[in-house]
Amino acid sequence: MLGLKQLRRWRKKNLSWFHPEYEANGLAVKNRKLDFLDEPRFVAAWEAAVAGNREGWPRKMPDIRWRAHMACWAGRHALTLEGDFVECGVHTGLLSMTVCHYLDFATLARRFWLFDTFAGIPVDTLPAAERDKAEAFNESHYFDVWEIAERNFAPYPNAQLVRGVLPGSLAEAELARIAYLSVDLNSASAEKAVMEALWERLAPGAPVLIDDYAFKGHDDQYETWNAFASSRGRMIATLPTGQGLLLR
Repeated sequence: MLGLKQLRRWRKKNLSWFHPEYEANGLAVKNRKLDFLDEPRFVAAWEAAVAGNREGWPRKMPDIRWRAHMACWAGRHALTLEGDFVECGVHTGLLSMTVCHYLDFATLARRFWLFDTFAGIPVDTLPAAERDKAEAFNESHYFDVWEIAERNFAPYPNAQLVRGVLPGSLAEAELARIAYLSVDLNSASAEKAVMEALWERLAPGAPVLIDDYAFKGHDDQYETWNAFASSRGRMIATLPTGQGLLLR
């Protein structure tokens, strides 16, 4: 068995080749094209979203640029389809603001429906098995961000914030066809209920971004989403960002 000093020498000798060219949000890569992270349109969109969202993350702003890139890709693809944009689980809008800036959403003849309590996960509606985890998330991450979210999306008259508990609050929106859907509710039961309510409204080929799909500690969501996709004859792509990508 190698001693500590020997182990360090071995690691230095054998792993020195790996110096990540990108490392953030639990993802480190080398020898990959990263031009998309420096593309001026994306950089401007990301920086605008970060500026608007800092108050919503008093501890530390998460560097989720690669996840935001995937949201922009999905939004760009959705422009080839019929329907509105929907995000379930918004907080202050880091992802959806990036998409709005990237697509210049105010100029589009579409609406962006943004559903959230804007004050954390509603634990009273959750099964007992999910409550402890949700309460921990509320304590560590969430507070009332309604005014911040209102300010962030004020430049977009076609972006509509809907405050309430999902899936019930879906009834408050004039939802017909959906071209883009992002889901981040930190609850397997809530996400399943939302997808069962919205699946038939999705345009054929519409992307569904599942924010927590492949993160460790979210096994219940992973299993629930896989079962849902299988029941619809679909397969979810596991993205290195931790997201899942499902096409209608």
